[in-house]
Amino acid sequence: MKWIRWKGVIVFIVVLIFVIGAGVLFVDDAIEGIIEKTGTHLVGARVELGAAGLSVSPLGLLLTEFQVTNPDAPMTNAVQVDRVALSVEGSNLFFRKVVVKEMTLSGVRLNTPRKTSGAISRQRADKPVVSKRAAGEKFKWPSLEAPNAKEILQIEKLQSLELIASLRADFELEKEQWQTRLAELPDKTRLAEYRKRLENLKSGKQRGLEGVIGSAGEIIAIQKEVRGDLDRIRSARQELEKNAATLRKQMDEATRAPQEDVRRLMEKYSLSTEGLINVSRLIFGEKVSRWADTVLSWYEKLGPVLERAKERKQGAEVVKPLRGQGVNVRFKEHEPLPDFLIRIAQVSLEVPAGSIGGRIRNITPDQDVLGVPLTYEFSGDNLEGLRSVKIDGALDHVDPSSAKDTANLQIQGFQVTDMSLSDSAELPMVLKKAMTDLKARASLSSGTVKANLLAGLQSVDIVTGSQDEAGSLMKAMASAFSDIKRFDVEANISGTLEAYDLKFTSDLDSVLKDAVGKQVKAQAARLEKDLQSAISEKVSEPMADMKAELGELSAISTELTGRLNIGNDLLKGTKKSGPSGLKLPF
Repeated sequence: MKWIRWKGVIVFIVVLIFVIGAGVLFVDDAIEGIIEKTGTHLVGARVELGAAGLSVSPLGLLLTEFQVTNPDAPMTNAVQVDRVALSVEGSNLFFRKVVVKEMTLSGVRLNTPRKTSGAISRQRADKPVVSKRAAGEKFKWPSLEAPNAKEILQIEKLQSLELIASLRADFELEKEQWQTRLAELPDKTRLAEYRKRLENLKSGKQRGLEGVIGSAGEIIAIQKEVRGDLDRIRSARQELEKNAATLRKQMDEATRAPQEDVRRLMEKYSLSTEGLINVSRLIFGEKVSRWADTVLSWYEKLGPVLERAKERKQGAEVVKPLRGQGVNVRFKEHEPLPDFLIRIAQVSLEVPAGSIGGRIRNITPDQDVLGVPLTYEFSGDNLEGLRSVKIDGALDHVDPSSAKDTANLQIQGFQVTDMSLSDSAELPMVLKKAMTDLKARASLSSGTVKANLLAGLQSVDIVTGSQDEAGSLMKAMASAFSDIKRFDVEANISGTLEAYDLKFTSDLDSVLKDAVGKQVKAQAARLEKDLQSAISEKVSEPMADMKAELGELSAISTELTGRLNIGNDLLKGTKKSGPSGLKLPF
């Protein structure tokens, strides 16, 4: 054995022991640093570990006091886990795949306070948590006292007055035009001249047959002139009557316009039971918006866990190697596995009501490789103030082009206490207690979110504030809410992650409608009567002036008719007789 250099072997063994010892001593700190640095980068807020421990046999990892800061509230941990234990499939490490056979999370708590800020930048630390939809909104009951008629008319323009003013201008212009035209038509003076000429012919001495024939010729000439003038007058009167008929039709519209003003203003200012039936949205809208925003916000933050960003071409993943560095080729596998996979995660979630157990399967950013979606289910029974809760769903990104995520929630026997429904000074309300059953389902596909939430509340006790100085309608509402013992609320969400709509229905709406319906109708009737009186007072004088303008046109028509009558009388008197009563032969 002289060929063995024992001094070298001893040195090698010492160095090997030193390397292994150093690894054992420092590997835990290295793992802790990697987890904290990577987690902080992904979350955008500080991620901290109390300790990390690596075990070789069996191969696994133990993490304690794991804290993830809420990036929108840096003095709060979004998640805090007392203990995380992972068992790793060692055989897959040779293929550069990290496959966690089982991960156990114990003592998981949400929204726990921090001693120090977890913000990684001043800008994020100062960013408040604000609902996308509820920002700037403040609970306020709709006004239950309609303004009086005079107040309304001080700020509203009456369309009837504008119409009357326009028609008066048209009537005035029409009157001026006809007065000018009337002066141009043959008047009574001219017709009187025709009569005088005829009378002169009748009184003149006849000079035989030639004189009679001459007088007859002059009479015929006068008749022709009269007929020409009468045709002009008759044509003008017909045109005037046609224009007057149009103006009278317009005046009839103006006469109805005040009532149309009453109808329009009633729709705008009067109370309506239909306008008061959306109380469920008023009460629950902001709360549901904030819940939805929180869920959708964390869903967006978990995006990298659900699907790794990849470039694809014709359905296949495209890998662009760096020049000179080669490429990792993924060969066909009998049982394909992603580079990272957690097969099962056992979770024990601690909530104020107690402990909720759950299981998450197939956590990987490469579902398309695994071919199986992520699924989860949580449940808890006989909790404090809560009979049971169940949550389940799936995040299906096996085909990234048609990804669909679903979630279902069912809560039974949840005891609600001291929940503020309204902090409005007009009608403050608190839900002192209620027993609630809740069902919710949601889905997100192709960027479109759809959700439905149905809550049934029983043994309800609603307390309203003092109503000593409130109006009759507000007192009726307060009394109606105090008498409620059960009600249902349904909310529907639809739209995109960035912009979605909320729709609410509830039998609270029908309760309110029944409670104030009669008083609303009585108040509307009073307002309508007052508006009719006030509008009538405002339009009466302009309306009278408009009718007077039309009356002056009627006077012009009467004048034209009088001229026609005079002319017709002249024609009748000369049609069959000549001078001195001589019978004409034609």
